[in-house]
Amino acid sequence: MNIQEAKEEIIRTVRIYTAKDENGRYRIPVVHQRPVLLIGPPGIGKTAIIRQAAEECGVGLVAYTITHHTRQSAVGLPVVEERTYQDRKVTVTEYTMSEIIASVYECMEQTGAREGILFIDEINCVSETLTPTMLQFLQNKTFGTHRVPEGWVIVAAGNPPEYNKSARNFDVVTLDRVKTMEIGIDFPVWKAYASGRGIHSAILSYLSAKPRNFYYIEETRGDREFVTARGWEDLSVLLKAYEAAEFPVTEEVIGEYLHCGKICGDFAAYYRMFRTRKKEYAPAELLSGTMDGERLRRQEKMMAEAVPDEQYSVMQMMLEGLYDRMEAWAEGRRLTVRKEELFSQLSEWKDRKDIRNVDQLLGDFLEQFEKALQVKEEHRLISEEESRRDEAAGRFLGQWRYRLKEERIADCAEGLGRLHGWLEKERKSEERLSGELRDMVERCMAFLEHSVGRGEELGYFMTSLSMNSAAAEFLSVCSCERYQKNLDLMVVSDEETELQRQVAELKKDGF
Repeated sequence: MNIQEAKEEIIRTVRIYTAKDENGRYRIPVVHQRPVLLIGPPGIGKTAIIRQAAEECGVGLVAYTITHHTRQSAVGLPVVEERTYQDRKVTVTEYTMSEIIASVYECMEQTGAREGILFIDEINCVSETLTPTMLQFLQNKTFGTHRVPEGWVIVAAGNPPEYNKSARNFDVVTLDRVKTMEIGIDFPVWKAYASGRGIHSAILSYLSAKPRNFYYIEETRGDREFVTARGWEDLSVLLKAYEAAEFPVTEEVIGEYLHCGKICGDFAAYYRMFRTRKKEYAPAELLSGTMDGERLRRQEKMMAEAVPDEQYSVMQMMLEGLYDRMEAWAEGRRLTVRKEELFSQLSEWKDRKDIRNVDQLLGDFLEQFEKALQVKEEHRLISEEESRRDEAAGRFLGQWRYRLKEERIADCAEGLGRLHGWLEKERKSEERLSGELRDMVERCMAFLEHSVGRGEELGYFMTSLSMNSAAAEFLSVCSCERYQKNLDLMVVSDEETELQRQVAELKKDGF
């Protein structure tokens, strides 16, 4: 299965394992709740989907990379205790609670999450002294003498031995007690993910043309050369940061992430060409509408006469520009919604007997809000995006708390009225941004209609745009005339496979 299918199966597993009958008992008895074992190549996103699954299921998450632990931290430390057996006193060895099991209980205590995921990464790469402990853990759901609490789903991940020399295969006895998911490499699935994560357009256009270079691991002359999905994503972050700082991106810099000389050199050459094209086509000017008419016509003519790989790379540049702005729009929209949720909670708090003025209302509310956010962050009950959003919403309330003090407003009703007015201004600003984005989409599509026409190229652009979650959200609430007019060009069945076929068709001459 691919990584997306694995994520969906983990979500289904968590939900079915934690489902209860009318008597409050788990529908699947704990003894039959097999641990989930993910086996797949390194760097394809196994750890990421566990976090996403926990967030979507609304359960706790405790995660450990087991290779960082000793037998003592996993099992616990030995403690000599005195026991009486058949009127005879003897000393026996007990064990303190495993650090890992203790972390589960701590998560439960601090968050109130009675159910969750206990994730153990690199489980088949442990030392020989820990191997029996890991087998016992998968077979009996215990670390030492301490059992994983009911309601906590065990998920473990490991690499096949061909990717990791320290990895071991599990025996039949263990495999017969786990739910095994073997995850393979799937570029179309990663591309759909990458489109929503703002992966650099040079990487997306390059890999669309050469999907075989997406993932590569091979032994050569005693060394291992490799390129992984994680490497491409981290390289994307670096490229954007270097470009913003105007630092040179050399082949040596790219080689810090792509550990294969051939692929690194090929992408470095492509990246230089991509940067040249970006200067020639100036997609930022096209999006903003600041390009004069004569230059726009020259750009359309250049695009019409360009070879297919150039056309697709230019479309990817335009998509990246739209993605960035639509991500900002979507995040702004979500932040406004979060602020409005907090405003509703504040409105309920104002009727509490101990509230004397609006400053105390905001102060007490923010104190409790920040404590709750800290607990969520410590136990990974909130995504990084949600955490940043909550921090921004908290700062907003804090800023306006001081603004109300500055204006000497003490009455709760008056203060909340002013706060509501500020939120309304933000809504209007959001509407203006929506109009600007709509114009950008219209300009891009007009440019493509005039240059490449209403064919497969425009269909690729339409389908790629709809695959980005922020773009899809925007287009669902803001109607764009040209987008609606060209809906018939979208690829509607197995989008990614079809897109790959189209790109491959255009690269027959070897790019």
